[in-house]
Amino acid sequence: MLVAMQPAFAQKEVYRHRVFWSKSEINQVYPNKFGWGADLVIRRKNEMGQGNMFAEPLRESFRPWLHYQFSPYARFSFSPLGYMHTNEYKADLADFQRPDYHELRTTFQFFHHQKQLEGKLMHTWRYRYELRWQEQQNDDDYRFLTRFRIRYRVRYVFKGANFYENNMMYAAVSNELGINIGKSVPYNFNQSRWYLGAGVRFANAARIEVRYVDRYRARGSAGNLYDRGQGLMLGIYIDQLSELGKKKGQEVRFYD
Repeated sequence: MLVAMQPAFAQKEVYRHRVFWSKSEINQVYPNKFGWGADLVIRRKNEMGQGNMFAEPLRESFRPWLHYQFSPYARFSFSPLGYMHTNEYKADLADFQRPDYHELRTTFQFFHHQKQLEGKLMHTWRYRYELRWQEQQNDDDYRFLTRFRIRYRVRYVFKGANFYENNMMYAAVSNELGINIGKSVPYNFNQSRWYLGAGVRFANAARIEVRYVDRYRARGSAGNLYDRGQGLMLGIYIDQLSELGKKKGQEVRFYD
């Protein structure tokens, strides 16, 4: 019994990392409510707790999206196949034996939002379900698992009438939880992501956003080892490609 209880009382160890994340998105939704999009993610990190946040690669990924806009307040999105290439965190010498790997991912996403204060305050809930195939070292087979993610975000427009107005400025805070599911998953908690940032709309349909990011992620199967990546994130978003640069036109459809 004492042996079985040891993992529950094992001391938690957290490896800290400095990170830089970037994300670029482009979207287009048509009057018939269907649309498409794509996102590109590039992440960097330091190594062994030393160096700056740009020193080493962490993740590059690309995902195409298909959208259906149920209403101005809700959207379903489907990414048929995304590609991720990952160089894991390096916190001790054993980590240098972990090779980089790629992952294929199919994603189902739904979000909805609610406005208050005449559109200045916006609450958004996003739900994602992912099918994931991860490359395995010295094995031709892929490791298959699924993940459920839920995120709550609140934005406040402090300059401008609402989120869609050109040149408006806003602040945002969010938290996202990830839970891994599958036979190959011995420990279900995956990660927690906190964001705190501010952004501005320009050229009518584009935004740039700067965030502080704090990701707390489990490593291994014991449940007592974690990676904590803290740093800066830069996001560039085109919410409606056809409206980019126009002074007047269709109101930019909301993107999560």
